[in-house]
Amino acid sequence: MEVHILHTNDVHSEFDRYARLASRLRQVHAQLCAQGERVLCFELGDHIDVSNPLTNATEGRINARMIRELPYDGWVFGNNETLTVDRQLWPALLLEAGKPLYCSNIDVPPTDQTAALNRQQGDICRLDGVAVGVFGVTVRYQKLLDTLGVQSADPALTAWEIARSLRAKGADIVIMLSHLGLRADRELADDGLPVDLIVGSHTHHFLDGGERRGQSWIVQAGKHGHAFGHAVLDVQGGSVRCVTSHLVYGEQSDPPDAGVDRIISAAECEADAWLEEPVAVVTEHLGHSLLGESELVNLLCDQLRSEYGSDVAILNGGVVTGGYLAGAIRRRDLLAVCATPMRPVNMRLDGATILRLLVQGFDSELVGRQGFGFGFRGHFVGRLHVSGADVYTRMSSDAEGFGRESIESMEIGGEPLDGNRLYNVTTSEYVALSPIYSELQGRNFSYGVPTLRTLLERALTRGELVNLARLRRYHVI
Repeated sequence: MEVHILHTNDVHSEFDRYARLASRLRQVHAQLCAQGERVLCFELGDHIDVSNPLTNATEGRINARMIRELPYDGWVFGNNETLTVDRQLWPALLLEAGKPLYCSNIDVPPTDQTAALNRQQGDICRLDGVAVGVFGVTVRYQKLLDTLGVQSADPALTAWEIARSLRAKGADIVIMLSHLGLRADRELADDGLPVDLIVGSHTHHFLDGGERRGQSWIVQAGKHGHAFGHAVLDVQGGSVRCVTSHLVYGEQSDPPDAGVDRIISAAECEADAWLEEPVAVVTEHLGHSLLGESELVNLLCDQLRSEYGSDVAILNGGVVTGGYLAGAIRRRDLLAVCATPMRPVNMRLDGATILRLLVQGFDSELVGRQGFGFGFRGHFVGRLHVSGADVYTRMSSDAEGFGRESIESMEIGGEPLDGNRLYNVTTSEYVALSPIYSELQGRNFSYGVPTLRTLLERALTRGELVNLARLRRYHVI
């Protein structure tokens, strides 16, 4: 017999493209069922992305409604669901989706209404006498999950525990729904995890054809609604003989799925009033510059330093993507220039490290690089901005005659930088954790709870801070 597995992952609220892909997914699923085939369909997480105004305004409910609408048999939370949606809202998402949640290493707040949907211990379904065990695990960013009050367990240890449990309960075939990423999936398969198929996600790999590792097959279907995966398990004598897999791509000419299209239209009406609400009024233009100083990033830095009482705050300019004209700023406008779900990070750094970090931040190749990962939702990385510090620079010409700016000296709190002194520094996840800022790799840190967008909203209401944001922090001497 054959078992067909259809799967999507990492949609990231790219609804226009996903609506077209959904029509093809529904069509393939219906054709297989009409032919009497055995079909299971799963969504692998990061369907939600709060940078999308409709997702943001509905707190992810629009995404859950799409999962309900389409022929999914279950889903997994990705890091966007666990880190950017308040855990108290998870039960509402489960109810909206109405599909089993397979997330064995994350504790979802229990309610009487959602208990039947939470398959934390996995599940076994029978297809023509073959027992198919299904469970899921998601990536664990433990420090941030702890800060957010989310109870979590090691996903690899959990995978071994649940896979063995399902085998002991009589599962002939075991499928792991994984939001761990390809590297982690490969490591588990190479170590002999007793599963037949790993349906993967998180790292956005387009694994057309999948791959075999040890006794397991791994599949993954890219990102952003470009494709869904179709894996076929050839089952002989109650075990998987082989797996074939391919990706099914949506086309620009595909019509949007009617059900998904209705959900989008309804959400637009629901969200519009909320998105139009004003959050602040500014009396003068607040500018933004990727290569120079951005008044809006200065403002966000000032808010970070004020919020956490730090000596200095540091952010890259690409954390926002535009400035504001004078007038009212709506929620829609706030999201438009600061779409990131990133949160603050607090560190203790010596003065010498801070200086080396800022020197690295002048690297033109780094400034113009496209940002990726750690909640980055802008375009280019941008130069580093500071609050609580003054940086004195000098212009010179390189061998080709181009102007080059370099740091001559620096003050923090009006005093010369002490290379040996430890300073309290507030920054973002991207600056603290991205490998492009090598000076901070491996450093101890702690998280703050509010998102950068929340902090920017607070800052925009503080007139004195808005005025201070116009003061330059970099001075050419």
